[in-house]
Amino acid sequence: MRGLREIRRGRFMSIEELAEKAGVSTKTIVEAELGRTQPKFRTIKRISEALEIEPTEVAEFFATISPEADLVGKLAA
Repeated sequence: MRGLREIRRGRFMSIEELAEKAGVSTKTIVEAELGRTQPKFRTIKRISEALEIEPTEVAEFFATISPEADLVGKLAA
């Protein structure tokens, strides 16, 4: 399972570029990449759209950090 940083770097995007494209702060991206916070569903969707990946792929990353949160199931529903 790839982390957000790996996906972002694979798209040759800086933190600033991803934040701008997703419409979120750079702090949000940094905190998400480090797994310090679990973004809201809307933020996950914005990040996934900016990275051109499925929201469930982003949610899988957070499920490894916080297994009790069924983000993947909620997004897939």
